[in-house]
Amino acid sequence: MSFNCRSLIKGTYFPPGDKSISHRILILAGQVIGKSKISNLLQGDDVINTLKAMKLLGVQIFKTDKHYEVFGIPPGGLIQPKKIIDFGNSGTGIRLISGLISSNNIEVKLIGDSSLSKRPMKRVTEHLSKIGATIKLRSESFPPIKIKGTGNAVPLTFEILIPSAQIKSAIMLSALNTNGTVKIKEFKTTRDHTENMLKSMGYNIKVKENSLHRFIEMKNNQDLKTINYNVPGDPSSAAFFISAACLKPGSKLIVRNILFNKTRVGFIKTLKKMGGNIKVIRKRKIHNELIADLKIEQKKNLNSTTLESVDVPLQVDEIPILSIAASFADGLSIFRGLKELTVKESNRLLLIHKNLKKIGVKSEIKNFDLYIYGNHNLKKGAGVIKHDDDHRILMSFFIANMICKKNNIIKDKSCVKTSYPTFFKHIYQFSN
Repeated sequence: MSFNCRSLIKGTYFPPGDKSISHRILILAGQVIGKSKISNLLQGDDVINTLKAMKLLGVQIFKTDKHYEVFGIPPGGLIQPKKIIDFGNSGTGIRLISGLISSNNIEVKLIGDSSLSKRPMKRVTEHLSKIGATIKLRSESFPPIKIKGTGNAVPLTFEILIPSAQIKSAIMLSALNTNGTVKIKEFKTTRDHTENMLKSMGYNIKVKENSLHRFIEMKNNQDLKTINYNVPGDPSSAAFFISAACLKPGSKLIVRNILFNKTRVGFIKTLKKMGGNIKVIRKRKIHNELIADLKIEQKKNLNSTTLESVDVPLQVDEIPILSIAASFADGLSIFRGLKELTVKESNRLLLIHKNLKKIGVKSEIKNFDLYIYGNHNLKKGAGVIKHDDDHRILMSFFIANMICKKNNIIKDKSCVKTSYPTFFKHIYQFSN
């Protein structure tokens, strides 16, 4: 079966387990004495590398037919690993576990692949150094990360200026073995899965939010409790299918069991603003996370939009696929303030721009703002896509085949294994 300009998206779709939640539940279940069960864990390489890291640090994890069983160790109880820990392509894994290690009395070297080795780590480690950990980076910014943790972490108040859930979560994980009260002040709301899990597991955490800031307070006087956790569907993975269904009038897609956390579904708001016919047909709350079912029944072509920089952090991972939607929408779309895209798995901003040109779409970059000149005409396609092993760029420009006269040429599709190993199976299953 081919996937091309005649394709529509139809069917009932269960997205794979959420990547952010999969990382975090493995780590937190690993900090509890007793057995926790995790079902629907994402099977991507990034998450499996976090699982392997937790095992090297002393946690017992077993896979059964239906779920994973995690037998954790208490905060402060990480063992000295016998070898270097390799996180592959996972920025989330290496940053979060840096936080966990920093308040344990062990010495560890963390490495990654060539892509991860170019991603900035100082934004995380500068906070962790303040609690008493000794940390060395390559060129004072990049992996490998050498951490000598402290068993006597200093409880501090942190102000996080860069909007990043990974920075925040690394600090929170260090707080699990920090005596006293740790306070965090965020200047922009970021995904809050770590906070939600800690609440569900009985930890002493307080969260307050106003229009300007988010305040977190953690006190190390209540143990974490074991948990049975069913990982909801990943909205960042589902975004490819939801966007694809919105591209073409006549598409009809039901999405089941998707994570509907407000910090993760900004792209749905953007698509609806563009004319995407997306309806929430069922909502429920499980373990402090909102879960939903969606119905997409697209009846007309999309229109252009302007996305302001203040809205980007809540949909930063979805900008690549939204750029495809904007290419087939009528008029000029502007995505403002995309500097963070330049330090992802690749320079996503530059790759989006270059690849749009290759498939026949005019775009410009002005001071980290992306201008896309869209219309409802099919693009020429047949572009040789440059993805630099970035899974989201690759998947976005594969979806672009829906709006191109000729399919684009994508060499080496293996990087989808980092986040969405079943992507191609699903795309052929739901394309009609």
